[in-house]
Amino acid sequence: MTMRSKLRKFMFLLLLVVGTLFVSMTTYAAEDSKDPAGYTVESIIPENQVDKTKTYYYLSMEPKQTQTVQVKVISTKKEPVTVSLAVHDAVSSSVGAIDYANPKPKLDRSLKNPITDLVKIKDNVKEVTVQNFEEKIVEYEISTPKKDFTGVKLGSLRFVRKNEKSEQNKNGLTSEYARVIALMLTEDEETFNHGAELHLKKVGLNLSNGRKVIAANIQNDQPKVLQEMKINGQITRKGESEVLAKHKMENFSVAPNSNFNFEIPLGLENFQAGTYVFTGEAKGDGRTWKWKETFTVGKERADKINEETVFKIKVPQWVPWSVGLLIVALIGLLIFLTRRQRNWYERK
Repeated sequence: MTMRSKLRKFMFLLLLVVGTLFVSMTTYAAEDSKDPAGYTVESIIPENQVDKTKTYYYLSMEPKQTQTVQVKVISTKKEPVTVSLAVHDAVSSSVGAIDYANPKPKLDRSLKNPITDLVKIKDNVKEVTVQNFEEKIVEYEISTPKKDFTGVKLGSLRFVRKNEKSEQNKNGLTSEYARVIALMLTEDEETFNHGAELHLKKVGLNLSNGRKVIAANIQNDQPKVLQEMKINGQITRKGESEVLAKHKMENFSVAPNSNFNFEIPLGLENFQAGTYVFTGEAKGDGRTWKWKETFTVGKERADKINEETVFKIKVPQWVPWSVGLLIVALIGLLIFLTRRQRNWYERK
């Protein structure tokens, strides 16, 4: 056998071994990538779906109409899984994404007849259990008001797996396996993401997730979604031009008939009481909104927020004492050196 033949045989065997390993690794990865939630959901799209390319519900309704929609809850493992069911209203959030998961959001005053008033789970079912790869149907009853509405009503059907005690980690925490199907209702079938209107409602010093922020509360009082919005803002002292803090965000989404806080993070230093100016601008849907608002932060409010914030510069109690002792020691050393120098000159 020639050297070239031996080399070809060696390469063939090497490729065979590598190929076998690759197939084994692929099979293992596929077996290991099973859905840890143990279930999935699938919307059954009805005939009055406005856009049949979407897997969420976007339904064309009429005044005083009742309709039942169905969702499949599908088991993805042999063991039983219990899934809690809920209907939520969609609201805006400070992070720039529409929130479909808040169980008790604070609804805007401009919102009439929210989704939670129009959509109920049939027979008031609270949960469903599936196992061994079976499917079960959950039904939702939609009842629109007598008077017609413009724009859209937006919410969600939410599914959350109930966790077992054995799934808690050593810190007592558990993973939440949730699924959400958006639900949007319309009667006029006008473009759902055109026609939002923004208004600045108020500005003030707030705490957000433990950090100090200047929160500009902005309202969309129209039954329209605003998408891909760009927003920025800055804070100055009244009568001064120096920018104390600024922030900007892109790809911001706003729910219909909702409000949100546009938050400008502040630093670690204590925020001082005084009068300030918020200057902001938002762009979206081919429009631009501009705001300029003067606001005052009182001493009591500033002290409260500065004390309650998690992110702050905190000096340990021993530091002032150590600094004081160090200063006393330095003064003593200076006195000693001065006297020593004086004695040296007198002897000389």
